[in-house]
Formats: sequence, structure tokens, C-alpha cells
Amino acid sequence: MGSEITCPICNADVPLAGDERRGEEIFCSVCSAPLKLKGDYGDEDLEVEEDF
Repeated sequence: MGSEITCPICNADVPLAGDERRGEEIFCSVCSAPLKLKGDYGDEDLEVEEDF
């Protein structure tokens, strides 16, 4: 099981599967906002940004 990141739009926890990579688009499970990963899974500084 993966970890979670926080959605920058609604502050909800977004679960990660564990195989995500830099630049991959994921979607918030609460507000459905498109998010782009700014690091690889497992990076200490894994962040997301809005991908509008």
C-alpha cells in the first residue's frame, strides 16, 4: 500500500498506489482536481501542483 499526499485545492488526503512517477497526472479523490507530481514516489519532498 502507498502513502498519501495532500490536495492543494481542497486539502484532502490523496492516496498513492506506490508506483507514481514525476510528471504523472493523478486526480484528487474528493474534488477531482487534476494534479501533477513534482517528484517520484518515495522522494522525501514529493509534492503535487495543480494541472489546469
